Amino acid sequence: MSNIQIPAQTKQIKEQRQSVKRLAIILIASVFIVEASVMGIMTWLPTSSRVAASLLDATLLSLLLFPVFYYLLLRPLVQNIARHKVIEADLRIAAVAFEIKDPTIITDADGNIIRANQKFLTKTRYTMDEIEGKNPRIFKSGMHDERYYQQLWNTLLQQGCWSGEIRIKTKEDRILHPYWLTITAVKNDKGETTHYIGIYNF
Repeated sequence: MSNIQIPAQTKQIKEQRQSVKRLAIILIASVFIVEASVMGIMTWLPTSSRVAASLLDATLLSLLLFPVFYYLLLRPLVQNIARHKVIEADLRIAAVAFEIKDPTIITDADGNIIRANQKFLTKTRYTMDEIEGKNPRIFKSGMHDERYYQQLWNTLLQQGCWSGEIRIKTKEDRILHPYWLTITAVKNDKGETTHYIGIYNF
């Protein structure tokens, strides 16, 4: 698998489409209600020339619709742009930190590798293309039994993190010196695990 879980992406796309539909319905209903209100107001005002009535109608319509469009479209758009700028800055910082830190891999929620930093690739002698979508079990050294890995996963699933000594092997089957591996679950705002980050410390 690449990047994030497909079911999560599909769910997010559906939620976004539903939000757009709801917004469209609210805007159409708002325009209808405001126009009906303006027409009602116009009937109470003294008759005037056709041009003056059209200008008054347009002015009232604009004044009443502006707050609706501001709170439903303009303000969220400005907030979204500001939020994206913060996210972009955070991503740039994270990208630098990711490359200068210890050997690190990131997997999706199913444990399949989606990214590894250069230090990890250098240590294991793999390329990103060779390990992307693969499970980290390809690095197993054979020096830990299945019970060890079962306890690792049980702890990770229950507590959201695990730390312990690990031995991994390179592409040439050379077993590397012991690493202290820390695996941390990354969760979304709903508490669902979306990724795992594994950091190999000397």
